[in-house]
Amino acid sequence: MRYEIEADTFAVRIFNDGDAVPFQFQPDYPNGDPFDSVEEATTWAQASIAAHDPAVLVNAPIGKGLAGEAKRTQSMIDKESAHAKLAALGLTSEEIAALSR
Repeated sequence: MRYEIEADTFAVRIFNDGDAVPFQFQPDYPNGDPFDSVEEATTWAQASIAAHDPAVLVNAPIGKGLAGEAKRTQSMIDKESAHAKLAALGLTSEEIAALSR
């Protein structure tokens, strides 16, 4: 993957290698905070690209001065789904916890 930063707006474009069209366009942080410099946008772009690696456990930060949030793993998603299904059956959180042990 590669990225480009617009010199005047600091918008980030991220491309798959060999592609002329970016798959990601980020004019600012995801929460709307602006990128204030090429360096800041570059740091975010590199973190975003790194987050595509399954071995990297954090996403790019959503805002200025924030740390990247931990990625939800498949096992976390599976557990949340199972808890939601059990709750839909009318089980209490205590009953779900007992079944999860």
